[in-house]
Amino acid sequence: MSGRWRRVVAATLGGLALLVPAAAQAHNVDGKVGVGYEETLLGLGARQFFPIDDGSGNLLSHALPDVRAAGLSGRWYVGAVGLEAVLGFDMRSPSGVPNEYGGFLSVGALWNVARAPSVNLAVGLRAVSALARTNTVGVAGPVRFGFGLELPIRVEYFFSPNFAIAGAVGPTLAINSANGNPLTGNRNSYEFALTRGDFGGGIGFTYYLN
Repeated sequence: MSGRWRRVVAATLGGLALLVPAAAQAHNVDGKVGVGYEETLLGLGARQFFPIDDGSGNLLSHALPDVRAAGLSGRWYVGAVGLEAVLGFDMRSPSGVPNEYGGFLSVGALWNVARAPSVNLAVGLRAVSALARTNTVGVAGPVRFGFGLELPIRVEYFFSPNFAIAGAVGPTLAINSANGNPLTGNRNSYEFALTRGDFGGGIGFTYYLN
């Protein structure tokens, strides 16, 4: 082997040797409990490709959800699996008319499939339910219930052992009831999106307490 190739091989082995300690320091969240803020994928809204009938003979270019499913989050890891819950609630008390409200609860699990020194990549499953009621011309409308499933692909970046930000994207399935799904604004349908989320949505942060 020539001196040139010896130097190439030595440099390659030296680089691999540097990578081994980095892999050994992959970020471990086993046993950690975290609290923070999270946007679920169904809370981001989705562009409608067809006009929507609002029930009064008017065609709308898009439907407006009643609930933006973003709120307080809690997360607990056992090994590479994290159990999580996200909760949000809003209420408005206008003068002389019934109260308006909207809330949601998301529960699910994440599995860290890949880890680096500061970044974890996870896939997960979430079930999201929502409840809302709004007024029409001062008269209380019906209570609306909605349900959906999410398969988030989530990247979490750690600025320190205790603080991380995250972003997610992934497929969703929403089940829209007769009165309208508060998560989507749509009715009497099943709604599937292959990649819901974007660089400005599906975001969150977590502070790990231990």
